Amino acid sequence: MTTAEAKPPTLQERVAARLADLTATERKVAEYLSAHPQEAAFSSAEELGRATGTSDASVVRTAKALGYDGLPGLKRSLQGHLQTLLTPASRLSASLESLGDGPESVLRATLRDHIEHLTMAEQLIDPDEFRRAVELIDAARETVICGFAGLDGVSEYIATHLTRIGHRARVATDTGYRLADRILLLGREDVVIVMAHNRLNREARIVLDHCTEAGVPVIMLTDTLGEALRDEVAVVLSTRMSRPGTFTSQAMVLVILEALTIAVAAQDRERALSNTVRMNQLREQLNGYPLADETVLGLPRTAPARTKPRRRS
Repeated sequence: MTTAEAKPPTLQERVAARLADLTATERKVAEYLSAHPQEAAFSSAEELGRATGTSDASVVRTAKALGYDGLPGLKRSLQGHLQTLLTPASRLSASLESLGDGPESVLRATLRDHIEHLTMAEQLIDPDEFRRAVELIDAARETVICGFAGLDGVSEYIATHLTRIGHRARVATDTGYRLADRILLLGREDVVIVMAHNRLNREARIVLDHCTEAGVPVIMLTDTLGEALRDEVAVVLSTRMSRPGTFTSQAMVLVILEALTIAVAAQDRERALSNTVRMNQLREQLNGYPLADETVLGLPRTAPARTKPRRRS
């Protein structure tokens, strides 16, 4: 049994996996519990009923529908992971009103938030799952990266870097009919990386279904969909990547993908270095001068050219 299999799903993962099966009232309670874990950890059923506009009985039923033995079991689970749950979303949410309007305050808060996300990722991403992801990419004929809804740039960036270290990689970020062309010829020798935060859009759902049918292994990067999709994918890299109620950040996605790329390069250092050297040679041929000269050639002139003094007639 791997670490990922032994680790119980988080409240957010349980909610994401069971949301479609809940009643309207249970869904309302579940979404509140997921968004306010610290309140859920220490509030009574009656207090949570008032907060959600339901009842204490509805809260208890929801806890059981999420797979707990009741509200006490849910609260024990949350209290056991309180340090993780308090960061970064809830701390930032609690301090937003006191940040002030200055951009310096926003900068500091954003940096702190990402630092806490990184700390959380170190705790939550299972090393065995990460190793499996690296092995799949390293052995694949081709890695196809599927990032939708603003993740196309990140996908292209990582595909480029995988190519530079000698691994065939491309993106499949199109929407509509063109996506079919990108995924049509996927086979068992390939691997697909799919990124999804808290829900799947239509394109990601179709990619997963096609990969299942074609026998293509999928590496899933997600916030809360790990439990819901674990049976459909080969690897789940699950950690908190965004802040509920604020702008969705792709910083964590980029960090995880860069870590995968570097780990793949480390699997065959000679190959990675050889391809990087060859890439630099091609760049020099395209530029028409050595890369070492780029800095010199690109520097602005610091002083105007001297002119010869005019001779007096």
